[in-house]
Amino acid sequence: MPAKEEAHKTICVLTARGLETILAEGGTQAWVLDNGRAARFKYVVCVQNRGFADDWGKASAPHHTAFVVGKLKDVIEVPNNSSDKPRWLLTFSEYAEVDVPEAWPGYRNPVWYTDLEGIGIEFSSLRFKPMPKLSSSAEEEQLTIPEAKRRLAQTFGVSPEAIEITVRG
Repeated sequence: MPAKEEAHKTICVLTARGLETILAEGGTQAWVLDNGRAARFKYVVCVQNRGFADDWGKASAPHHTAFVVGKLKDVIEVPNNSSDKPRWLLTFSEYAEVDVPEAWPGYRNPVWYTDLEGIGIEFSSLRFKPMPKLSSSAEEEQLTIPEAKRRLAQTFGVSPEAIEITVRG
């Protein structure tokens, strides 16, 4: 890959979530992808998907429009009850709003590995802002024993009943 493309390596995702939801969640989720490969990318571009009957993701841009570029901070596994494949949250350290109509090339897979220029985004035009702090309730939420058992069971592929937790004080 040429040096220019390498510098702007991008994961492009087709998402039903809008900007407000993405900022509240710290990034975009719940993607089935190769987390090791994803971690080598520098940017994430979110393209709006309005192909759902309801608006659970609070869509904020026209269909197939790129609306945000995030600087990839981390790739974190998220709970997943709908599939046997892990799902991932792509967290952002900073973000820039964009407006690139018809940015989605029509791929069936909602995750596309590319570069900013391949989406029609000129890097020099981006004005990054820091990500907002997560809500205090999300930051202060404490892990419960049932939730810890559920997450450990998911990690190790066993039922929550097979997990025993001992707390010593």
